[in-house]
Amino acid sequence: MKQVATVVLFFVVVCTSHAQTSPMWQLLPDAPRTSRYNDVYFVSPTVGWVVSGTAEIYRTLDGGASWQLQFRRTTAHFRSVAFVDSMNGWVGNVGVGEFGTTDASVLYRTSNAGNTWIPVTQFDGPDPVGLCGMSVVNDSTVVGVGRVRGPAFFIKTTDGGETWTSKDMSAHAAGLIDVHFFDTNTGFAAGLTNSNHEQSSGIILYTEDGGETWEERFRTTRTGEWIWKLSFPTDEVGYASLQRNSQSPIYFLKTTDGGATWEEKLFRSDYYFVQGIGFISEDEGWIGGNSSEPSYHTTDGGETWEPDPIGQRMNRFRFLTDSFGYAVGRQVHRYGQASAVAIGDEAEVPSSLQLDPNYPNPFQTSTTVRYTLPEASPVQVAVFDVLGRRVTELVNETQTTGTHTIVWNGTNRQGELVGTGIYFLQIHAGDRTESHTMVLMR
Repeated sequence: MKQVATVVLFFVVVCTSHAQTSPMWQLLPDAPRTSRYNDVYFVSPTVGWVVSGTAEIYRTLDGGASWQLQFRRTTAHFRSVAFVDSMNGWVGNVGVGEFGTTDASVLYRTSNAGNTWIPVTQFDGPDPVGLCGMSVVNDSTVVGVGRVRGPAFFIKTTDGGETWTSKDMSAHAAGLIDVHFFDTNTGFAAGLTNSNHEQSSGIILYTEDGGETWEERFRTTRTGEWIWKLSFPTDEVGYASLQRNSQSPIYFLKTTDGGATWEEKLFRSDYYFVQGIGFISEDEGWIGGNSSEPSYHTTDGGETWEPDPIGQRMNRFRFLTDSFGYAVGRQVHRYGQASAVAIGDEAEVPSSLQLDPNYPNPFQTSTTVRYTLPEASPVQVAVFDVLGRRVTELVNETQTTGTHTIVWNGTNRQGELVGTGIYFLQIHAGDRTESHTMVLMR
């Protein structure tokens, strides 16, 4: 069984005291520098990937404290990334003709946590020309759309990426940039009405049969703009950013009835280059994209906006919970409680073995376990079933002081998938033993 194990040295901005503070955006200064990261996807608070326009894929196993370059494709431009678990994921390429791209492979796949990436070459339907956005519905269904200057395509897998279907969407839109599905049947795709951006309006499409058929739900009243990103903090309340290359005023879209109707709302009277939008609740969210001005923050559902120094060129916000998430633009940012440990300082460790709750729990395909050792010691981590039988061993080695992260992908010691049920994770380090109950739901 392939395992993921790494030392995690948690970090982030220093608080003036050790008291808990409100969640805040924190720059991850050790992320590799690039002109802009286009997308980010985390399968747990610590394990995630970012992709860039310079066609690089980076992975972190420690919440952004360190990064590994896993793949670079100099002839591509990676715009989107999606993972269904810690092993299986995909990256979308905008395709030939966009941003100097000559790579015709629009989708790359990994089945080993990003250690290798291979092109997806077979689609049931016309070959998509490029991909810009992807949405993970569950551990077997993923959808995607493209592209920014057309033509418009929709792709979908319902078997965890083993096969993909593709649909030409040119009858509905000139290009599609982002997509959001609530479940396997209902979702939205958004983009532009004209491949000439100066003549384009923003458009939102809706499906309730898994993408087989689509209807237009909204079209903006101006030209020279298009929808860039979608954000649904709840099933009822959603937002869409509207990008313009010139002219003002600048608007965004909001729905409060699950996308049945949309309202055009003023963001700024003067010009601002909008791209990313992300809401962590119905009322609180951020807009960004400009390369010279800061992002903006609202706490009243977009009625008013204030500058927020989260960063520039923000393109994608992704939230794992209502108080934790990541965002990317010119740099990588993390949203959550500020740590009492400064970057580069020695991490504080507990006086005894500490085992955190696994995440997620219940889980369908994989779950992440984090534990902290007060001192270097031999460590054994194993999984048992309800009858007390050892299912698999995840760790059996001497490990250093600090925080460690491992992933169990629901397999036994032979690498075979185990069934739905209750399992117990047990860690023994030094003279201490801790355990947690884990619920696997296939």
